[in-house]
Amino acid sequence: MTNRRAPNHRLRALLTEAGWTQEALARAVNALGAEIGAALRYDRTAVAHWLSGTQPRHPVPYLAAEALARRIGRQVTPQAAGFAPLPRGIGGAEPGCGLGEQVTGFADPVTGFAALCRSDADARRRLPLHQRPYQVADAAVPGPPKRPEPARPLGARTDETTALHDAVAFFAASIDTHGGRHARSALCAYLADDVTPLLAAHQPQRVRAELLVLASRLAFLLARMYEDGQLHGVAQRYYTFAHRLADESGDRTSWSVVLRAMSAQAQRLGHLPSALQLAEAAHEGVRRAPAAHQAYVQAQLAVVLGLSGDRRGALAALGRAERAAQRASSAAAPFDSYPAAALHFQTSAVLEALGDLPGALGALRRAAGERAPGDVRGRALSQARLGQLLLRTGHLDEACAAWDGFLAGRERLRSGDAERALREMRQALRPYRNRKRAAELLARTAHGR
Repeated sequence: MTNRRAPNHRLRALLTEAGWTQEALARAVNALGAEIGAALRYDRTAVAHWLSGTQPRHPVPYLAAEALARRIGRQVTPQAAGFAPLPRGIGGAEPGCGLGEQVTGFADPVTGFAALCRSDADARRRLPLHQRPYQVADAAVPGPPKRPEPARPLGARTDETTALHDAVAFFAASIDTHGGRHARSALCAYLADDVTPLLAAHQPQRVRAELLVLASRLAFLLARMYEDGQLHGVAQRYYTFAHRLADESGDRTSWSVVLRAMSAQAQRLGHLPSALQLAEAAHEGVRRAPAAHQAYVQAQLAVVLGLSGDRRGALAALGRAERAAQRASSAAAPFDSYPAAALHFQTSAVLEALGDLPGALGALRRAAGERAPGDVRGRALSQARLGQLLLRTGHLDEACAAWDGFLAGRERLRSGDAERALREMRQALRPYRNRKRAAELLARTAHGR
């Protein structure tokens, strides 16, 4: 007797609820693939096969479920979409780290964070974790920190906290100098092997609070690395645990800094309502924070308000960011400073969103020119963005000069954001391929050089 596949009635019902054609679902799955660094080329015929009962390969069931969830506005699991459960062992054996689990499933953030790090450090379980998509439902605004702010400033120094401070400085500098794809596995292994055991050990209260803040910062940095590598789902999970560890420490400033980063990730992926809610929550949390942290948070709020069409709110938030930056100390340590060049970059984004292209160009020029010598990534991405804006305003030769500087920096980087900027540069220059400067840049980068 011939085995016949059962039609996927659940998927068909969800397509009807979403008001989507088969082609629309295929396009959405392809777009989600880009969020995890996968170049997918599905079309309506693939979806027709899924509807007939064919099971697509991992991670497509998760991408399809997330695409439908975003469209419908409620959570959709792969099983709810009619796909078979993931085979045992795929996605990691650790509870809360498999692809069918929510990373927030652990009541204790330390236990959940340790499980995530162990799965990520294991080469056999890493790939499915990296293929999990960004989930809009997980970008919800959390409540206020559950613990009171410490009565005294953090700063309990032991051999362990000193080592973690040094690690934060090292990995933060590595991202700036070499890009997010450099030393990523080293940070993951360090968290799994060295940091999470410290969090699980008995510690005096002030030392434990310090360790939690430092672990939150390291999780934040690993999230940045994954975000720079275009692996947005796993980046979101590390941001989630960075937030939960900061919450556990009781440090409201660290809590707000992570929310700001989560807002920026939601913004870059086009989820403006989530980005705005997260930015506003971060804003509420930094009212009594040091000036540098206030500037960092207000600058992101300004960008999202600008993109949302709130001109008055965006300019007010930008003004608060600029005034806070003027009050900030000259400290250069990561997480305790907000470089002027970074604020200029955000200012350019605000002004561009509001239609002030000359102002945006001026801010971008300052952002590119004032980057610290070691901030190769920041300078390269500023120059790439400057090239785009110059071309948009009709200055081809100046744009090519900016992109020339971008390419010089890109050669030193292992950065997904830099690779994306390269693709965008080539796409922007193709209509000008008969112009000398444009032709030279296109030839120079013909093979991804």
